[in-house]
Amino acid sequence: MHPAASVLVIALSGTLSMSFVQPAAAAQPQAPAASAWPQKATAGGMTYTLNAPAYTGISGNTVSMRSAVQVGSGKGNPVDGTLELTAVISQATDPGFVELGNFQITGCKMADGSDDATKAAVAGLLEGMALEAMLTTIVQGIAIDSSRDVTGLANPVPAIRVVERPAVLVSVNGQPALGDCAAGWQRVVNTPSILLKSPDGSWYSRVGGTTWLSAADIGGPFAKASNPPPQEVIDVVGSTPPPPAGMPAPAVSADTSMRAIPDVIVATVPTVLVSTNGAPQMGPACDGVERATNSSVPLLRSGGKWWTLGSGRWYSTADLANGPWSYVAAADVPASFAQLPAEGQLAAARASVPGTLEAHSAAVASSIVRAVTVKRGEANCSVTFRGDPAFVALDGGLSYASNATQPVIKSGDTLYCCDNGAWFSAPTPAGPWQVCDSLPGAIYSIPPSSPVYACTYVEVMASSPDSVTFGCTPGYMGTYMQGGTPVYGTGYDYNAANPQPVDPVQVNVASYVAPSYPSTYGNQSEYSYGSGTYAPQQDYGWGYGYADMYPSIYGSGYGGWGWSPYWGSAFGYGCGWGCGYGWGYGGWNNWNRGWHDRGAANRFLNNRGFDGDRAASNASNRWSNARGAGGVGERAAQNFHRPGGSGSMSGFRPSEGSRYGGYSHRGGGSRGGGGGRR
Repeated sequence: MHPAASVLVIALSGTLSMSFVQPAAAAQPQAPAASAWPQKATAGGMTYTLNAPAYTGISGNTVSMRSAVQVGSGKGNPVDGTLELTAVISQATDPGFVELGNFQITGCKMADGSDDATKAAVAGLLEGMALEAMLTTIVQGIAIDSSRDVTGLANPVPAIRVVERPAVLVSVNGQPALGDCAAGWQRVVNTPSILLKSPDGSWYSRVGGTTWLSAADIGGPFAKASNPPPQEVIDVVGSTPPPPAGMPAPAVSADTSMRAIPDVIVATVPTVLVSTNGAPQMGPACDGVERATNSSVPLLRSGGKWWTLGSGRWYSTADLANGPWSYVAAADVPASFAQLPAEGQLAAARASVPGTLEAHSAAVASSIVRAVTVKRGEANCSVTFRGDPAFVALDGGLSYASNATQPVIKSGDTLYCCDNGAWFSAPTPAGPWQVCDSLPGAIYSIPPSSPVYACTYVEVMASSPDSVTFGCTPGYMGTYMQGGTPVYGTGYDYNAANPQPVDPVQVNVASYVAPSYPSTYGNQSEYSYGSGTYAPQQDYGWGYGYADMYPSIYGSGYGGWGWSPYWGSAFGYGCGWGCGYGWGYGGWNNWNRGWHDRGAANRFLNNRGFDGDRAASNASNRWSNARGAGGVGERAAQNFHRPGGSGSMSGFRPSEGSRYGGYSHRGGGSRGGGGGRR
């Protein structure tokens, strides 16, 4: 088991579809004001009233809680008592929420001594019941240990560009590599962002889907172009792809005519952009801390220093204009940061402050396992090699392919490929590839310094003659815990240490984008409570956020490894339905960020036949004991697949999918009559 993977499991079932829904990046989930508590149920002539639980602890995948209970027969006063319970956590379909199931009553104390009878009766009433709760509600006041931290991450100081004007970042993997476009124009192929060079040497980029910017030099400044590139160039660049089948068309964007036209900052090294709309406009944030109210990212001032975040890491300087900037460990930031308001971009910043409710929620979310089952006969490994396979040695007798489209690891005479969250094995690079049941233990000792580290967060969880169930944690998506707070990326600059060659032939292919390893900096991401991972930063009202992407990025994915190196940048393309990367795990409630170089966007539906019932019942055998997470899956299969169910399980009031006070009782048909659990 991966040391950071822990044991929280999602067992998905039903038909898995691609999730291209645009995430609410760092928004806090909001609990309705109304409450469904207390809950009442009648059995054997007795009425049981169960009050809202108080959460007392979390151990692995189990949360413990305490609830007051009253038992009455309608004659005289009810008898008061207290229940001690445990439940297993899994991911709910609602962003920011988790589901509690497999309830076990560990203690019961009634005023009249009817402990055993009450315990048995309430256990029957809770049988098969699921509660949906806000993760932040559960972790409030509960101590979270630091065992979820990942060791061996790097914390280099990136180039921090501070500009007093609206701007967007275009990250280039090293010096620009040019390929032919049309009419004498060239395009930079080692970036996913649209970056063109005209015959006269001018540079062009695009924002908002239609606004072209130009500059005489790649270093800028960029301004609105007097004329866009010729139509034949635009045709080669491509147009926005249509939304996936079943998804609504992009919403019409709000009028952006009043927005300032941004500059374009082209970066060839790992960079964090701090863009303010004019000089920083400072306002109070909390005691002893000021915030820039017109900054694209959190920009704070406290104790005579300026502070900002880059991929979840804190940096400070005494001189905003000139630097230098220094990395500051999360434990060493001013204690007053814990009082930052949980609103706007500062809500995400609070996750980077140890001890906050947001940081505790992130720690628990980092251990939630997403499980998916693939059918052996329908799963295809899509890996290809750029030229002859080239391997780089790793410790433990392993080596990895440095020029493969997905991570390929060699152990002995066998190759192992992690393709979009599923493991395959083959005797040679040419195959044949087949879904594999087990992996060499040495793979899970690969350190963060290796470009293939992300795939160590994908494990085989269960198998049968027909299928294999895999599970992954947010580390596969590039989100790791460090010092009790979530950070994005490992911090290592894999691309500088292991540059991948640019194919001189392929650069002139319209859809070509040069390969890259995962990148920690350059995507301006922020922590999302809804997904438990980093996500594209939200538009806080004055900027465009991101430069446009080459449309081919959305069809085949950026040619990089691990979590999509520039997936955050894709947020700015202007497709309101959120052009995600790949198919990933359908229940992630976020951008799909698996490995790239995919063929058709629906390859998952064609190749990953989803075996929902087996996932629900078998998904987490490896991760739990007798009635651990596997029990949740079994109950989900039993309760959520009941045809035409009313939602009433055993007498406690069903909510039919609505949420009350942060909770939802779900029964057989609570999300649509008898529909499969998503």
